[in-house]
Amino acid sequence: MIELVQHSHPQETMMARRDFAEITKQPLVELPYWFKAGNVEYRGLYACIGWPQKIKESGINRSGYGAVVGVIKDKRPAPDSILQVLEEVEDDSPINLVHKCVAMRDRWGFGVHPHLLRVFLGDYRPYELIVAHYNARVIERDEDDSQAFIVAPPDDFDAANAFDIYVGVLRTVFGKDTKRLYLGNTEIVANRIGEFTRDDPAIAALGGLAHTLLLRTPWMEQSTPSVFQLPDV
Repeated sequence: MIELVQHSHPQETMMARRDFAEITKQPLVELPYWFKAGNVEYRGLYACIGWPQKIKESGINRSGYGAVVGVIKDKRPAPDSILQVLEEVEDDSPINLVHKCVAMRDRWGFGVHPHLLRVFLGDYRPYELIVAHYNARVIERDEDDSQAFIVAPPDDFDAANAFDIYVGVLRTVFGKDTKRLYLGNTEIVANRIGEFTRDDPAIAALGGLAHTLLLRTPWMEQSTPSVFQLPDV
């Protein structure tokens, strides 16, 4: 069970943190809320999806993949927080994958906070009709879009070498001296990385999420307003 934890006066706390950041010339400030599951606290939780596909280069069929990654709240400075894969799912059917991802996000507190697991980062194009039909049924059932399944691209998704970028990030966050991402008790993506097939949807999904999280640190906020508005992760 995920619990939202926040300072008793979150707005006032955030204002004070922004003022202090401006004085000390810090570009980012820590948000006044976080999440707790059991004895572990998280600055934020984020999700990714990779659709099932046949790899062109090898002809191998790869199951679709989804994962929830938590940003551990501990004594480390917030920008340098450790990431951990908390849960992962896979399926050969796109619609079954959607249902598994929805069930997974519910297990990790979807709805506890407006920004928590609202978006799955991944390729939004291959099965957008399936996602649209799923969301249409959900909206008809609930009479609003609060339970819609939203897929948005990770950073650098449109780059010609996107997969290489994401693999490079994974090599960094798994590196002996630069380790930032831990797999915990999960096995799916560990096996996929070990087998390594180019364009594997699991590797692309987790790599894209890790790349975006390290670039944006969405568990923090810019201390001063920016003209660039990024969608919530």
